[in-house]
Amino acid sequence: MKKFFLIFTCLSFILPLFFITSCKKNKEDVIVFDSEYPLALAPDVEWALVTDPYAAYRSSTEWNGQITGHCRRGEILQVFSKSMDQDNNVWYKFEQGWLPQKCIKIYTNRYKAQTAAESLK
Repeated sequence: MKKFFLIFTCLSFILPLFFITSCKKNKEDVIVFDSEYPLALAPDVEWALVTDPYAAYRSSTEWNGQITGHCRRGEILQVFSKSMDQDNNVWYKFEQGWLPQKCIKIYTNRYKAQTAAESLK
């Protein structure tokens, strides 16, 4: 009888607490996407994060190619194409030129690249 009374007492305190907490309306999280980059989540677009302190864009996929510009660590760039040179080095094409794979890291969307860029600081 004591066992029954103990179990009944415990359940009488626990069950109402369960129903009260389970009936609370959960606040919905709103995700706001930056519309500045409409291709940020496109499945066929890759994004690169520059990991070297400084990198030089080249006009071709060769180390002795003409320098067409520079970028710095933490910059996020949209990848336009990918190529491999005679020494099997992978190069990526960007708006300003080509960069070798060794100075960047590739991500499937811009938001992943932004998160990784924040950890570089």
